[in-house]
Amino acid sequence: MKLRDRQLEVLWIARIDYSRNSGIKEHAHDFYQLLLIIEGEGTVKCNGQLYPISSKHCYLFKKGVQHSFSFINDSITIDIKFSLSEELEETIMKSEWDGGVQFDNVSLFKELVQLSSLNLKEANDLVPFRVDVGFKGILLKILQDKLTENKSNQVPVTISESNEGFPMVQYLKQNLSSTINLKEMADHFGFHPHYLIELFKKNLGTTPMQYLQTLRIEKAKEYLEFSSHSISEIADLIGLTPQYLSRLCVERYGKSPSKIREQMRTVVGKDIILEQDFMITSQPVITTTENI
Repeated sequence: MKLRDRQLEVLWIARIDYSRNSGIKEHAHDFYQLLLIIEGEGTVKCNGQLYPISSKHCYLFKKGVQHSFSFINDSITIDIKFSLSEELEETIMKSEWDGGVQFDNVSLFKELVQLSSLNLKEANDLVPFRVDVGFKGILLKILQDKLTENKSNQVPVTISESNEGFPMVQYLKQNLSSTINLKEMADHFGFHPHYLIELFKKNLGTTPMQYLQTLRIEKAKEYLEFSSHSISEIADLIGLTPQYLSRLCVERYGKSPSKIREQMRTVVGKDIILEQDFMITSQPVITTTENI
């Protein structure tokens, strides 16, 4: 049974990496496109206007609008092509963010790519619907932010609402690259170490140091899949040695860091088509900046 969202359908999604001085020629199409910049800098041209490209920014290309973009350094992007119902289309057409909008919670986009890539291995009728709903939530969040004048009243997007409010979790996330021990953490919050352990077990079902290890290995996997950092750099960013990082990856995911990165790279640039009838009839050519 085909299940799709009635207001928004993701037609195509891909992680695409661009090399220095490359980009996409000016073109237009009969669907909507959102380009998220994970890493990179350059320029985007939309409706004849030039805008700077910045990391952690989204760029919306509306249906029928001429656009192009180019990069001045090696860049990592997530590209989503989608269709809209009339009600959402009317709202989108009124929104003005050709020059991009900042969106710091890029992990939400990464989750969409990871979820969509499941369809490459084993098709599942629920996956496209989950991607539709997930992306619609992101898009509505961006639109709400753009349409709301008083930014201070907005509720920040969080990955895990249940854990993010726990102050000890924030402390661990802010100190991933540091050497943290239980006593230092307990002293920071004015608790006895044993009481801190009880708090974690009661609220999160694990100990502080075990939770820290989980945070580190999950962050490492994110870096391996969606960054250009070397494995040594990633280990340093999460406060581990490369050897210990490798050991944790094998224990948690059954693969070495290099295998995790290689597995994701098999998806880079690969079309993940979520709507079987969708076809890109004239893909613009990736060229050097000088030709754009």
